[in-house]
Amino acid sequence: MFVYKKTEELEAMTVEQLDAYKAELKSHEDAEIKKGINSEVEKAIATAKEALKVSLTAEIENQITDKITQNNVADGYDVQLKSFLKENEDKIKSIHNAGAGSVELTFKAVADISTANGINTAPPNITGTQQAGLSNVNLRDFDVTMLTTNVNTSLAAFPYTEALPKDGDYTFVAEGAIKPQVDFSWETNYAKPVKAAAWIKLTEESVKDVAGLESVARDLLVKKHNIKKAKGILYGDGISPNPKGATTYGRVFSAGALALGVTNPNFMDVVNAAIVDIATTHNYEDEVPYMANLVMVNPNDFYIQMVSAKDANGLPLYPQASLFNQVVIGGVTIKPEETIPAGKIFVADMSKYNTTNYVPYTVKIGWVNDDFIKNQFVILAESRFHAFVKKLDEQAFIYDDIATIKTAITKV
Repeated sequence: MFVYKKTEELEAMTVEQLDAYKAELKSHEDAEIKKGINSEVEKAIATAKEALKVSLTAEIENQITDKITQNNVADGYDVQLKSFLKENEDKIKSIHNAGAGSVELTFKAVADISTANGINTAPPNITGTQQAGLSNVNLRDFDVTMLTTNVNTSLAAFPYTEALPKDGDYTFVAEGAIKPQVDFSWETNYAKPVKAAAWIKLTEESVKDVAGLESVARDLLVKKHNIKKAKGILYGDGISPNPKGATTYGRVFSAGALALGVTNPNFMDVVNAAIVDIATTHNYEDEVPYMANLVMVNPNDFYIQMVSAKDANGLPLYPQASLFNQVVIGGVTIKPEETIPAGKIFVADMSKYNTTNYVPYTVKIGWVNDDFIKNQFVILAESRFHAFVKKLDEQAFIYDDIATIKTAITKV
């Protein structure tokens, strides 16, 4: 228990003993203020005044007495008093030795603490990315090479040869009659490779400071590569350095014997008419028919024609459409593709579209110019491939308007 000492006891103390007493006194004073025991705190202040010969002003005395009785801010004033005594320790010693003098303390009002009290000065740009890291860019998985005939090759100029019958044919002959002669011709063409490439430049600091940054960069490169390659295979205009896409190879629908032959045709009549056109259009007599395996339309047309189609009882005609976002009928997959313009339809035997892996998807890391001394590096990704349709196989692709085909087969 703390015992307050009398003046004569204090005067008999050495400087070291007096310092120890002051420390004990301040410790006791702090504890008493926090407990809110105002009478004991006032006694402590009075004892300190007498012992240290400190002449506090009446205003300061009133401030101390008033403020320490406010329990909601007692800790704030307690801290201020403790700090004041510590900062003025040497001055108080001097006053004690001189036997005269004064020190003055003005308490600062203590405000309620709110979010406004805190200041976040110039936060770094990468705040919030270190713990969980970045998430990958949400790009779709768009790849059509699984539908094509894809092979590996080491040839820059990829040769392909087409043979076709020329003159003559079999005939039924009588005994001893001259037998007919037949012949054929062939043509060799060469496909040139195309390149899909892109790069990202990063600093070593960014990769170190931002968790997952390099992984996101690599993921972005491979996804954008696959999307670009798929779009080139479907829509490339064939003008160097672009590949020639399947829709560019596509011809318009030819009704032939189907012209004006269908009463009130619906969407499936349009699809089947295109399939029949592909199967019955030949380069020469007795050619093996092409068999369409893919139909693509705009998502809006897919919803209107397939998802929302119902029978007389209100039941869906194609439950697969809403369940799997595609319909498979007779080996033909009908699916939506947002890069197909609204109102268009693409029907094809995609096995007749050829692709190669001349230079498979490759990632390289290196420096350009003075990147090395700038702590910068480049991630470069690219591939080279052939993409072509043999001349005779161009019959296997139709790209036309839904309305045009429907009109062509509608019976007047």
